[in-house]
Amino acid sequence: MTTIVAYQPGVAGLEALRLGAFIARSTGSRLLVTMVMETPSAPSVARVDFQYTSLLRQQLVAELEEAKRDTPSDVDAEFRIHDARSIPSGLVELAETEAADVIVVGNSSHGVLGRVSLGSVTNHLVHSSPVPIALAPRGFRADADDRVRRVNAAYGGLAGTSGLILAAAGICSETSAELRLTSFSVQPRSITTDIIAEDELRTRVTADVRDNAAQALAGVRELPHAPRIAETAVGFGEDWADAIEHVGWDDGDVLVVGSSDMGAGRRVFLGSTGMRIVHESPVPVVVVPGNAVQHLVERAEESRAGAGR
Repeated sequence: MTTIVAYQPGVAGLEALRLGAFIARSTGSRLLVTMVMETPSAPSVARVDFQYTSLLRQQLVAELEEAKRDTPSDVDAEFRIHDARSIPSGLVELAETEAADVIVVGNSSHGVLGRVSLGSVTNHLVHSSPVPIALAPRGFRADADDRVRRVNAAYGGLAGTSGLILAAAGICSETSAELRLTSFSVQPRSITTDIIAEDELRTRVTADVRDNAAQALAGVRELPHAPRIAETAVGFGEDWADAIEHVGWDDGDVLVVGSSDMGAGRRVFLGSTGMRIVHESPVPVVVVPGNAVQHLVERAEESRAGAGR
């Protein structure tokens, strides 16, 4: 198992390192911390280009040395510069050649503290990666003994039929974590809203979601190493931020979001709803492409993590 960290100097790179170590510690995977050096498709013989390239490589080596100092000592880590025509394509190449389980990326420097904000590289990856992408909220921290404790599958729409829930169960098997389905209901309030009617509506919606979720969870319970399953949580709010916050979050939580549709080559493709959930999440997010679902399900069936339960 390999967890790739897309490192960059500064706070965003440190947050990605923390999340990568958090995941590697939880799964027992090795950490591959990488910086992609962008190289032109046609090499130049000009001396100035050679000098610039040499200086840039030295700079990346120095920045990876800084990453080594910041990487927790309890994880097995390798540090590598990878040459590619672009940072996103280089990360995808590494993910494929290293058979990586996930690519971990940091936040945009302009993001809101405690929330996920996508920079240009991350935005490209979220819509093109063949493997899951893990996103760290701005300001993310994790202690040396922190692990993934609960995997929250964003439930609604096609989640029950797309395989996302089984994929989330696969992540649970990797990490010995509990599984919780989370659903979000955005209900703008008007000045004429009847509080009693609103409570009745929320009670009915919650009951409907949990009834439907029970069917989806039946497949999880049939897995040879089924994870512990928490009660399905339904968050309500006047906007996405309120609804997502309403379900309640703890240390050790991660949120798993699936594709709303399949992009080219069955890669990640986030629709508008998925993107809103990602941006408002107060915990790390794992975005799972369609072609990674079966792989995670197979891991759930083979994993030793649940054998003792």
